[in-house]
Amino acid sequence: MKIPWLSLALAAAWFAFPSQALAQADAGVPAAAPADGGTLSPEDEALMKEIEAASAPAAKPASGAAPAAATEPPKTDGAAAPKGAGGPFSNLYNPAMSLNGLFLGSFTTQDAPADDQAHTGVAIQEVELQVLANVDPFLSANVILSVPGGKGVEVEEGYLSLTAQPLGIAFRGGKLKLPFGRENPQHTHALPFVDRSLVGQAVFGDEGLSEVGVEGSYLLPLPWYLLLTASVMNGDNEVAFHSPEDRDLAAFAALKSVVDVTDDATLELGASYSVGRNADRLTSQAAGGHLVVKWKPAAASTTHSAVLTLEGLYSRVPKAVTALGNETDTYGAYAYAQWQLERQWYIGARVEFVRPAAVVPDMSRRESAILVFAPTEFSAVRLQGSATQPGGGAAPFYEAFLQVNFTLGAHPAHSY
Repeated sequence: MKIPWLSLALAAAWFAFPSQALAQADAGVPAAAPADGGTLSPEDEALMKEIEAASAPAAKPASGAAPAAATEPPKTDGAAAPKGAGGPFSNLYNPAMSLNGLFLGSFTTQDAPADDQAHTGVAIQEVELQVLANVDPFLSANVILSVPGGKGVEVEEGYLSLTAQPLGIAFRGGKLKLPFGRENPQHTHALPFVDRSLVGQAVFGDEGLSEVGVEGSYLLPLPWYLLLTASVMNGDNEVAFHSPEDRDLAAFAALKSVVDVTDDATLELGASYSVGRNADRLTSQAAGGHLVVKWKPAAASTTHSAVLTLEGLYSRVPKAVTALGNETDTYGAYAYAQWQLERQWYIGARVEFVRPAAVVPDMSRRESAILVFAPTEFSAVRLQGSATQPGGGAAPFYEAFLQVNFTLGAHPAHSY
């Protein structure tokens, strides 16, 4: 019986040096001929043909020609992969899921109403589940479900975004936290303090301006960052709009610019405006402006940073009958500073005021201080104290909060 010595040698060389053989095949290097220049036996020739067929790269079709049919569908991003290649679906379209939890212990000297137990005690402030994925090559989806106070499930955000940007415009539609100013688009766990500002709550309510609508944004072709955003929305916000007629839509527009002040600092300026019909079918308007300065030195980017923010809001919500005569304007502002002491420690302070026309004909003021320990980007413990002077000559009251913030899963990065 003839022993195919060359076959055994070739097989041993192939398994001993797979990277070299594959590299030669990818580079188009022809297979080695017998050293003695002789011919191959039929068994060796058949084995060589199998090796060449397995390692040869797929031939590229000529320009304008259709690709040849394959026995198995090629693996492409988002397409079904052949069986045995890591499952039937590509990981590109598997959703990224995360869960964020906020637990809050609080104490206040204010006399809260009997049905309001959120000011004193220990409670679940909010639980938030986010699911983010590519639907197909044309759409991506982001759904955020929240359980405020641990009771009831709400759709905080849920929208589809176009992958393509026709004429450079990015589109998304669904329920959106509109980028009105600096604070409004932030979710509860991303706020710099435990609670929202007084003026933000007075103008848009506890949940902010969150509407079902369609939004387009365009980055202007300028030497610096200038983003224009416009939206058409249902106008369901109960504080600012909430018309009884379905055809009464609301509109929103904003400009945001970011410039480099130095190599380590940036300046953000923004202006926002919205208009729509309110419950009395009268025209309501809201406007705002904000300024943010961020400093993060390149030499100590993980241990030192600072943020200074100033935002003012104004709204006019006329009513057919008002308890305070013709008073329909609400306005206010807040400013806060945050300083990073060390890699895991931050301190901050906030001052704010608001004059809500629908509550009292006087200003409310509040000062807050916060200490944050953030061991990683997935958890933080925050201790905050606040002193509030209500309007109308009411007695001041004081509050203390201890918040535990944690995140599970692949939570996407927050906006800059």
